[in-house]
Amino acid sequence: FNMRSRESCPRCEKPGLKSWSGLTDEEREVVKRLPLSKDYSLEERQAAHGWCTRCWYESTDYAEKSV
Repeated sequence: FNMRSRESCPRCEKPGLKSWSGLTDEEREVVKRLPLSKDYSLEERQAAHGWCTRCWYESTDYAEKSV
């Protein structure tokens, strides 16, 4: 049972925030341009953040919640 796929977006309530590895190449390009890219390194975001591909909400504590 993987909690990562069950976590809903707090902004639009779409189920299933995605980790970096769960994003397509096109989605990764969008993520690289989101506002939090100026505050966090790409490596940190890849390791610890999660994204909603409906509204592009970025969770900064995704890794902590999904362990």
